[in-house]
Parts: sequence; structure tokens; C-alpha cells
Amino acid sequence: MKTITIEEAERLVREGESYTAEEIQRVQQERLHQLVDYVRENSPYLKEFYKDLPEDYTLSDIPVMEKKEFQAHYNEWVTDPELKEDQVRAYLKRDAEDNSLLLGKYTALQTSGSTGNPLPMVRDDYHNKIHGALLRNRLFYGVTPGLFDHSKHKTAFLVHVSNSASSYGSYLKMRRLHPGFEENIVAYPITDSLEVLVSKLNAFQPEIIVAYPPYLVMLAEEKLKGTLDIPLQLILSSAELLTEESYHRIHDVFGVPILNNYCMTEGGEIAMTHDCPHLHINEDWIIVEPVDENRQPVTDPDAYSSGILVTDLTNYVQPIIRYYVSDSVRIRREDFPCYHRPVLDIRGRVWDSFELGGRKFTTKALEVKAKFQKGLCSYQFVKTGEDTMEVRGICTAEAEPAAVLGELAEKLEGYFIESGAAEVKVSFSTDPMISNKAGGKTPMYKDIT
Repeated sequence: MKTITIEEAERLVREGESYTAEEIQRVQQERLHQLVDYVRENSPYLKEFYKDLPEDYTLSDIPVMEKKEFQAHYNEWVTDPELKEDQVRAYLKRDAEDNSLLLGKYTALQTSGSTGNPLPMVRDDYHNKIHGALLRNRLFYGVTPGLFDHSKHKTAFLVHVSNSASSYGSYLKMRRLHPGFEENIVAYPITDSLEVLVSKLNAFQPEIIVAYPPYLVMLAEEKLKGTLDIPLQLILSSAELLTEESYHRIHDVFGVPILNNYCMTEGGEIAMTHDCPHLHINEDWIIVEPVDENRQPVTDPDAYSSGILVTDLTNYVQPIIRYYVSDSVRIRREDFPCYHRPVLDIRGRVWDSFELGGRKFTTKALEVKAKFQKGLCSYQFVKTGEDTMEVRGICTAEAEPAAVLGELAEKLEGYFIESGAAEVKVSFSTDPMISNKAGGKTPMYKDIT
């Protein structure tokens, strides 16, 4: 396992602040060779996968990693022979208050599973300390240090409460770092209704909120209505796409700093704000390559990609090297007055908010229910009336679609009842999911009223 001290991680990240574009290219190549050479020696699968690399290889010589193929060879992909997929998945299901490390040395998370096939990701000491230093030195730039003193200040997380969720993992980590003051750090499940969340926040009175973007927008609306009254000083947007429009809307209402971080379970802290709404790429540690549907580079700087290839130069135990992710992005390299690093614009999934039964909801809360539905590969929520919804989806070959979708519909109807919208009725349909006419993509939420 590759390790590093916190002091050394801080020094390397701070050194990177002054790198020119040419120096970043040099450091990327050096770190890439160190990583690839290591995994060729320690990962049986990657040793075979990289057998045809030339001696003086560059990034473009390295073949693309596809999730499905590598997940099928998980035990040979990782570089630690002690690591086995079944034990990683068992670790992810541990009790929420269990703070132990996997094999006494690793942390582990799991991708959201929006494709029906969640991937467990193990992170080593080197990854965790470098990415921690990136957060402290770049994302938290300009934030008053004393604000994170939890003997005096309170933080509320509005997240998916599960050990497999990275945002909830951040909550547990923060609690571990502040023994004796855990009561000042709370997590509220996003499956609570908006009214319940507002009531809890008013009672708790947090100065810091960590939440998914659609919830931040809805909280801003509650602030304008006068129903939310908290001494907020800092907002951390978590996990999903925060559009520039949403950023300004939230900032205009609350008037406090908003920190936004484009991260993923596989690649870590890829890009982050620097006291501005733009996401600046941490190019000295993470490489992002915009590609088309054939995994070829997108050469038009104004065009959005069909996906990206991500290389995390810090994970030596479960390597992510030119790993394909279907996020649609573009990279802008012009000079920005806020920060000198290139900006990542994302045209990814935006969680929809909608009204049903006279109350506000988000598709994120519905997805929490749907993604753990056994036998379901993909899903769609269709609003069919002012108080009616229909679920559609694609099921596994051995599953009975009517039974799977019917069970999900019952769960969602129960959720609406618990949220104070007892009049909402949820049905299911085995008809194909509805695609958008523009582009032919299938949205997770569709309003056909």
C-alpha cells in the first residue's frame, strides 16, 4: 500500500498551486508512469491489460478502462491480493457507526448504481491524504478556519443516509474528527419531506449545511417564504450538478459562501470552486479527457463530450486509469479572473424538482427508493397528473417486470403518504420508458401532464 504523511500531502498540493501548464504536463507524466509501473507489477489483470504498452508510453497509448469489463475481474484488478470483492461489499454493509478500516488500512465507498450495477471502490492512504489536502487548500480557500470548530459551530447534512454514499461517508468522517462534539454534526435523510427537513433545521440551527443542489434551491425558496430561519454562514453543495443559475439563486438568497465540488466515487475530487461558481480542475492529480461515443478525443473546445476518461493519479490499490464515465462535459482553458486552473463545465444529470399532491419533491429522493429495488436495472418516474405518478423501467432477465415495478410503486406511494401527500397514487407500466425527442435520451423524470 502506498502511504504518505499529511504534512507531505499538504506540501505537494501547495506546490501544485504555482505550477504552469507546462509543469503540470510534466508532473502528470511522471505521476502517470509511477502509477502504471506500480500496477503492472501488482495487479494481475492490469499486467495483462497493459502488456503491449511501448516503453516510453504516454497517456494516449494506455487502453480505456470500461466498468463492466473490470468489475467482472474485480479480484484481479486490485493491487492488494488480500482484497476480495465479497469482503468489500460486506464492509459496505457494516453498521453505520462502525468506524473501522477495511483490512485495517483502507476506506471503501460504492457508486450510486444508477445503471443498476454499483461498483465498490477501495481507497488507500495515499489517495485519502492527497484528496484531503486538495479539499483543505483549494475548496476551502477563503473560508474562516474557525467555522469548522464543532465545539462552537453546527453542521447539518441533508444526504442519502447509507454507508455506501460518499456524502454520508463525509458526515461520518467529520464526526470521527470531532470526538465529544458529535451532537453538533447531524445527518437528515433526504427521504424526509421538505416540511420535516425545514422543521429539523429550524430546531437544530446549523451554521453550515451540506446538501444536494435541488435541496439547496428548495431551502432558498423556504428562506424567501420565511419558513426557514437558521444562522447559516456556509453552504457545501454535494455530489450532484450545481448549475451556475442555481449557484447564483442560492447565493442571492443566503448571501454566504457556496462551496461546490465535482467528485465521483471512482475518481475523487476532480474539480472544485475557488470562491466562485466555476469548477476548476485539479489537473496535477486528476486527468480528465473529454471523448465522443467512440472514446475518441473531442477536439472542438466548445462542444460537450459524450463521456470522459478519468485518471486518478493517487489511487494505487484500485487503479482508475483512463476509466470511462458517461458524464457530458467541456473544458475551458481561457484565463479566468477567479483562479488560474481550467474550468470544467458539466452537462450531467440534474435532479428534477416537481410538485405532486400540492407538495414539493425531488427525483433524488425517489431514486433512493428505486436504486435498491431488486431486479430493476433502470427506471423512470412519469408524472401523469396533479396527484398521480407512474413508474416504468427495465428489469433483469430473470425478473417479472410487473412484480418488480408494482413493488416499487407501492414503496413510492408509501413515501408520499409519509411525506404528507396521502392523496398521491402511484401506478406502474411495463411500456417502454419515454425518451426525449431532442437527442433521444431517456430522462429519469418525465412530466406528461
